[in-house]
Amino acid sequence: MGNARIKTKKEKSFTSIMVFCFMLIFITAVCVNLFAQSRNLYVLKEEKAVLAQKIDDANNENNQLKNEQEYYTSDVYIEKIAREQLGLIMPDEMVFKNRAE
Repeated sequence: MGNARIKTKKEKSFTSIMVFCFMLIFITAVCVNLFAQSRNLYVLKEEKAVLAQKIDDANNENNQLKNEQEYYTSDVYIEKIAREQLGLIMPDEMVFKNRAE
């Protein structure tokens, strides 16, 4: 009976050590995984910020191009080009030329 009791304590001690080792390995694995996931999240947040900035830049350029398109198709621009490059005038206008030219 005395030997059975010592053996049981040894078994309990061995089981306790095994449980402790398992828990230590499990906690270590969880911590390593948590660190890797947090690093991955950080990288993804940086990429998101870069992409958001690119989207903003593209939207601004798109708005600028739309404004330019509206200007270049406007009557004001067409009249300006007709006067400056083609030398045209409106029907009710008179042209005065400088004799020094």
